[in-house]
Amino acid sequence: MNRWVKYLIFILLMMGAGYFFGTICNQISEVDQLLNAPAIDLLYLLLWFLLSLALMMIGSGLVAALLRPLWVAAIAFVLSGFAILLGWQITLVSGVLVLVFAVVGVVYTNNIMQGFEKQADFSVRPIGQNQNILSLGLILVACGSLFLGFRDYVAREGLTIPDRYIELLMEPMEKQIVLRAPEEGGQEMVVQFREEFRNFIDGFFDETVKPYERYIPLIVSGGLFFSLYTITNLITWLPTLITQAILTLLISLAIARFEIETREVRRLRMD
Repeated sequence: MNRWVKYLIFILLMMGAGYFFGTICNQISEVDQLLNAPAIDLLYLLLWFLLSLALMMIGSGLVAALLRPLWVAAIAFVLSGFAILLGWQITLVSGVLVLVFAVVGVVYTNNIMQGFEKQADFSVRPIGQNQNILSLGLILVACGSLFLGFRDYVAREGLTIPDRYIELLMEPMEKQIVLRAPEEGGQEMVVQFREEFRNFIDGFFDETVKPYERYIPLIVSGGLFFSLYTITNLITWLPTLITQAILTLLISLAIARFEIETREVRRLRMD
């Protein structure tokens, strides 16, 4: 099989991973649905995000290890970024975020190539050492999608506390009122409590949060960024391990091969 055909296959795989990642970013940007989603759905979304992140990291590792020269890998990252936009949305801000990812991808690949050059024998260690750089760029894109969606939601709907969260706060208090209330008039006490509690929450929210609502999307996105970055730092070894397994398979199938180079080395010493 021609080398450039192999390159094209890996670029297409990278684009497929990018499109999948973009669809997850699109789901993250749908804030109105996230606020009303059950906790189990949010957990599923987190797992899908981690899967898409892992696929991007595996694809990027393969591109960095196999595609030469650097400009070929750069094309792979640019096209993958375009696929992210197709799965997500094509706007100026999303385009800038994806461009940052592409630049990070090129830096990531260049670092890995330099790491390979310094090794006497091939190993995936440079890939593992640079995974944090790549995950940083990918998480930035995902959190950017949340910021854009949250910003549009606040501009369209205003910032309010969803009723389901208020209900979660009121339920345990209502149970205590029911247990302590007399048999007659208990229901009236519950209704009165709900009205007073809702008025208290609305007043507190309007006085303390509402004046700063335009900053809330940035604060929430920033908090998510650090949370996701912490989580991914704990599991970056897994994409590296899978990348190593795939490279071993490609070598066994004769799709890739090792090259042995003989080098002359000049050293300085005193006679």
